[in-house]
Amino acid sequence: SPQEKGSTFLQLGSSTEQQLRVIFELLEEYDWTSFAVVTTLLPGYEDFVDYVEVLTDSSFIGWEHRGVVTLNLTDDPEGARTRRQLREVTAQIRLLYCSRDEAEAVFRAARDAGLAGPGYVWFVVGTNLGGGGERLPE
Repeated sequence: SPQEKGSTFLQLGSSTEQQLRVIFELLEEYDWTSFAVVTTLLPGYEDFVDYVEVLTDSSFIGWEHRGVVTLNLTDDPEGARTRRQLREVTAQIRLLYCSRDEAEAVFRAARDAGLAGPGYVWFVVGTNLGGGGERLPE
């Protein structure tokens, strides 16, 4: 499972804004001030990116926002471009906005690129991740 590999996956099942507020409280608590945003083209991703900006700009914390990577999974079936894009992300803390199905592809690419082991923390935010006791794919 991801936990055994030392990577942390946090899955929250409320609205995107609430999820982000909770995540930023956690980041602040652990002093994880440097992060990057990874999104797919899931509807709402622009709002997600905007809201991250709002949260960091209006904060007293010295956040180091290391940029946004937007993945287009539909025309990258082998995941080569996704792996390359994920490798370009320098922050160890990654806020991922995607659907449940997309999370599978993103994490497969992340594992293949060596970005899912110890030292990497992924926070997954999305509209249809939770519910029914389901778990993210391992």
